[in-house]
Amino acid sequence: MELLVYLSLFVTSSLLFYLCYDLLLRPRQMLRERLDNVKEMADTRDVFDEEMRESFAERVINPGYEKIIQTLGNLAPSAIKDQYDLLLSSSGAKDKIKFNNVIATQLMLGILLSFVAYYLMKVTAQPSNTLYVFLAGAIGFLLPYFSLKSKSQKRIEEIEYALPSFLDILYVSVEAGLSFDMAIYRTTDKMKGPLSDELLYTMNEMNKGRDRSEALRDMVKRTQVADLGTFVTSIIQAEEMGSNIGNVLRIQADTMRLSKRQRAEAKAAKIPTTMLFPIVFLMFPALFVVILGPAAINVMNTLMK
Repeated sequence: MELLVYLSLFVTSSLLFYLCYDLLLRPRQMLRERLDNVKEMADTRDVFDEEMRESFAERVINPGYEKIIQTLGNLAPSAIKDQYDLLLSSSGAKDKIKFNNVIATQLMLGILLSFVAYYLMKVTAQPSNTLYVFLAGAIGFLLPYFSLKSKSQKRIEEIEYALPSFLDILYVSVEAGLSFDMAIYRTTDKMKGPLSDELLYTMNEMNKGRDRSEALRDMVKRTQVADLGTFVTSIIQAEEMGSNIGNVLRIQADTMRLSKRQRAEAKAAKIPTTMLFPIVFLMFPALFVVILGPAAINVMNTLMK
C-alpha cells in the first residue's frame, strides 16, 4: 500500500513538473528558437543582399575566369610549372602573380594578336597567310614569358650589384659587436632594394620558427643568384664549424667585390662587339652619303654631258 502511495506521489510530482515546464519554460525556449531562426534568416538575407550588391563581373565573370585559368594551369606539365615558379620567384612577383594567370595571359594575348594579324590582312586586301597569323600568335604567347624573364634577370643583377656593399655594412656591424641577426636588420634599414626585401622575408621566416640554414637556402632558391648562394654556404659552414663570422664576412665582401669587378670588365669587353652592328648598319651608310655623295653627283653630271 505504501508503495502505491509513493508511486502515485512520484507520478503526480512528475506530471506537475512537466506541467510547470510546459507552461513556464517551454514558451521561452520556443521563443528563443524562433528568434534564432529569424536571426539565421536575417543573416542569410544579409549575405544574399551583400552578394547581390556586387557587380555581375564579381559574382559571375571573376569566379568563372578563376575556374578556367585553374583548369589551364592543371593541364600544364609539372616541369613547365616549376620553371615558371622559379621565374616568378626570381622576379619578385610570386606573391602578386600566379602561374595560372601567366598561362592565361599568354593564351589570350596569343589569340588576340592572331586575330589582329588576320584582320589587318583582310583590311589591307592581302592574301591570307597562315604563317603570319601563326607568327603573331607565337609572339603574343611568348611575350609575357620573355617579359617575366627580363624582370627576373634585372632583379638578379640588382641583387648582385648590391651584395658587396651589403656585406661591407654587415661586416662593420658585426665587428662593432652586433649579433648576426641584428646586423642584418640594421643593414636592411640602411639599404633598400630587392636584396633587403629578400633578407627581411627570410628573417621573418626565422622568427616564426624556421631553421636558419633552411630559410637561407630557400632564399637562394628564390633569387637564383649564384654569389648569394656562395655567401649563404659560407655562413652556414661557419656556424656549423664555429668559425668567426666577422672573418667570413670580410672574405666574402672581398670576393664579391672582385666578382663585381670581373662582371664589369666582361661587360666592357663586349662593348665593341655590341657597337659593331649599329656602326656598320647605321653610321657607315650616313658617312658614305656625306663623303661620297658630292663625288657621285659630279661623276653623274660629267657623264650626262
